[in-house]
Amino acid sequence: MSSWRFLNSGPSDGATNMAVDEALLEGVERGSSPPTLRVYAWAPPTVSTGHSQKASIELDLEACRKRGFGVVRRPTGGRAVLHAGELTYSVVGSSGEPPLGRSIAESYQAIAGGLLLGLAELGVSAELAAVDTACRGRGEVAPPCFVSAGRFEVVVAGRKLIGSAQRRSGTAVLQHGSLLTDGTHVQLADVLRVRAEADRAAIRRTLASKTTDLAAILSRPVEFEELACAVRAGFERAWGFTFATGALSERESEAVRRLATEHNAGP
Repeated sequence: MSSWRFLNSGPSDGATNMAVDEALLEGVERGSSPPTLRVYAWAPPTVSTGHSQKASIELDLEACRKRGFGVVRRPTGGRAVLHAGELTYSVVGSSGEPPLGRSIAESYQAIAGGLLLGLAELGVSAELAAVDTACRGRGEVAPPCFVSAGRFEVVVAGRKLIGSAQRRSGTAVLQHGSLLTDGTHVQLADVLRVRAEADRAAIRRTLASKTTDLAAILSRPVEFEELACAVRAGFERAWGFTFATGALSERESEAVRRLATEHNAGP
């Protein structure tokens, strides 16, 4: 098994964040990048849309601009997510090799184990969602992905705390997800295209009732660095080895610069 690297990227704009994840996926598939656990944040707050979504259809782009929200397209699927009060993790490795396993379910479960133990480092008792529910709804306005929890996603008292998505390219696997630190993600409702303001209010209520965050659970703010250390420790406990602290290689940095323009969501 290859040695795993830990990257703490801190905050970046949305296009850079998504380009780094995709550059790591490309590198692992080529064999030029080590398997990597990465944590990062978003500056400015950014709405990411799923790979197959069209931002101008899903989002009110003028409302995003007025609020100072960036807009970016993810390399993974799903619906729109507002990245603001959160730590985002990404895991990039080879399928068929431990600890990720061969199947999608095996990799989700392996990653969830690290996340659960990371939360336990903070005194948070979380569990995996028991049912597989898709991000879909009736009518023209589909609900955001954070209103439902899929199998192997992390919940506390039945409310979603971490939402994740996965992409596979050849023998390489990318899974990334949002670990909510506060309640600002509900502001996504303010920038979605809806048929009526009543729909917007309903989406906001649903997001608030179906999700939770670390500040609400712990009754205190959790700083990014504290959470980054906890996530790393959780994965090391779950997977039974120590990560090597690292940085992007020059080849990876060049790939990030190339890919960043491709992740701007556009109209």
